[in-house]
Amino acid sequence: MGLQSSGAISINDVAGEFGGSTPHSLSEYYRNGGNVTSNNTNVPTSGTISLSQFYGAADLITATASNNQTNIVLSSVFGSNWGANTAKRYHVPSGVNLGGTNTHAVHANSGMGGTLEILVNGTITGYGGSGGAGENGGSTGGSGFSIYCNNDADSGQNGTNGGNAIHIDVGNVTVTNTGTISGGGGGGGGGGGGACDRRSLGLFSSAHAGGHGGNGGNGAGWNQSQTNGAGGTGGSGMNVMGTTYYADTNIDGGGGGNGGSLGNAGNNGGNGGNSNGPVTSFNGGVGGSGGSAGMAINGASSISNSGTINGGT
Repeated sequence: MGLQSSGAISINDVAGEFGGSTPHSLSEYYRNGGNVTSNNTNVPTSGTISLSQFYGAADLITATASNNQTNIVLSSVFGSNWGANTAKRYHVPSGVNLGGTNTHAVHANSGMGGTLEILVNGTITGYGGSGGAGENGGSTGGSGFSIYCNNDADSGQNGTNGGNAIHIDVGNVTVTNTGTISGGGGGGGGGGGGACDRRSLGLFSSAHAGGHGGNGGNGAGWNQSQTNGAGGTGGSGMNVMGTTYYADTNIDGGGGGNGGSLGNAGNNGGNGGNSNGPVTSFNGGVGGSGGSAGMAINGASSISNSGTINGGT
């Protein structure tokens, strides 16, 4: 697309690029006059006009990304041309890395006119989700012969979702990829707290607070590495008549879920251990859910891919 940069050029060449009404005349091809778009700065808006001013002219508005840009909204990139009924191209060159920090890395938002090609030779990456917090185990109450267990083990927090690399709210958008486009990985769920447990010691009994759940790992994303979840802690001991006793069942906190790799969901957190009485049995807290993965490309009219895509399209 676009006219030649040298050599013979005719009014039919100009009409083939920009359209117009027959019989064709140069007077219908002033810049911003309805046929010729504003990117063709060599073409005048009024006054004297000649065919030589159309060398290299194109019915295509192109914007080129710069390295390390984030949270790009294409209506802001193209400005007043966003609503123009003409072809547009957003180019991410090889070696250019774009990312999202708390929203879509590249967003083709509403109000666009014409068509758009998002040409990716570089890299676009959504933000990674955060791991959910592990939570408290069941607690003890009272003291001495009156010690008891509370049924208050907490469930782990959910991991947060990863972000989209490219999000498209309008039609007539094509994504051409020879680079790498990746949705952010979801955060791992936090581990649930272990239940409080009573243990019979003959004439006595002990009570043991449940372990704390481990934190979930972070999902891979823009400037964020994937991490694994932390293990939960063990239940507490209790000193009875000079001897430290522990629960006679596993009341550890659940482990945190691992964060997802690029384009993948985070893992759920583990459940906290359950008590086994001897009077009343309590359940440990449930592990938090892993966060969903961000989409690599969401909403494109068509995709041509000969590169790498991590995540849904």
